[in-house]
Amino acid sequence: MADQVEEEFSVEKVLDKRYGKNGKVEYLLKWRGFGDEDNTWEPKENLDCPELIEAFELKHKAAKKPEKRKAPSSASEPKAKRKDGDRPRGFDRCLDPERIIGATDSSGELMFLIKWKGSDEADLVPAREANVKCPQTVIKFYEERLTWHTSGQEEED
Repeated sequence: MADQVEEEFSVEKVLDKRYGKNGKVEYLLKWRGFGDEDNTWEPKENLDCPELIEAFELKHKAAKKPEKRKAPSSASEPKAKRKDGDRPRGFDRCLDPERIIGATDSSGELMFLIKWKGSDEADLVPAREANVKCPQTVIKFYEERLTWHTSGQEEED
């Protein structure tokens, strides 16, 4: 019976890469038909989307190299110097942050995955940059994850 096929989820985009606890490569995936809150980290060996992984790797390499060369330039220049095919990332997209979806320090630096207003794409942004450019969004992210323990509750029980 060919009709009873196991449901297969389709990867829309590879958003990030990290090395898991066991040293294996994992990719942060945006799933087609699902929101950013459903993005997941998956081991490379579980994936069957080589063209999306290759596109991410090429973009990732291209994004790393120019940053080192462009570091001394002023903030107003990047748009003029950007090569065709390079897209602005993070705050360079001139969008307002909607919310912080998650955080990681897998690169050795604390990074926030930010969902932008008016966009379906999220970007990893250094926390030091987000702390300055959208402190209220950062505070809201931390407040949502706080757990309060008060001694008064224990005394009432």
